Amino acid sequence: MMRRARRLLLLPLLAGIIVTPHLAVGRGQRTETVNCIVAVVGSRVISLTDVRLAEAFDVFEVGSEADAAKRRRLILDKIIDQKVVVDLARENIPVGADRVEKAWMALLDRIGREEAKRRLDAFGAAPVDLLPFLEEKLLAEAIIDSRFSHSASVSLKEIETYYTETYAPARKATGLPVRPLVEVADEVESEIQRGKTAERAAQWIRSLRGQAEIEIRPDCLKAP
Repeated sequence: MMRRARRLLLLPLLAGIIVTPHLAVGRGQRTETVNCIVAVVGSRVISLTDVRLAEAFDVFEVGSEADAAKRRRLILDKIIDQKVVVDLARENIPVGADRVEKAWMALLDRIGREEAKRRLDAFGAAPVDLLPFLEEKLLAEAIIDSRFSHSASVSLKEIETYYTETYAPARKATGLPVRPLVEVADEVESEIQRGKTAERAAQWIRSLRGQAEIEIRPDCLKAP
């Protein structure tokens, strides 16, 4: 109750626009603010810049949504998901600096060092501003893995159905050879297990979100 009371006292202070010096664009004697709060999770603020940074560096897989506001909302949901996992699961799974550095190097390899520098410069940011995203993402993934890493059971009937209705048609659609079920049964089983694990994790995260205090301000996502 006290936590909620403190949050309610804090929200009026957070309700305005966040002014981040390196994101303020001067126009004569006028300063145009280009950052705002898109969500509050418990007492933790998520800004539009947080979403834009995650978007610019492809921190999350959100498909090929063309509409900017919808794409940012998908990214925001990913950020909220990982925050509720980290905050509510309360599992002590250390993520070492070496893992964060490895994730950063993998990102650089994917984007390219010069392109990564260009994107950081566009935000007036440095790698240190992005590393917390990667660390929290790794922590959330570690927590989820610790809960759902054990293989979900898969029946022979499920394997046969998945092979007939999903695996084989997908191979044909892409022009790949369709190998007999006896040769790919283990591969098919692994695909089914990954799907089941992902669904169980998604249900758990939805449950956590139902327990969390989350305020989303969608209008901020439409900011230029």
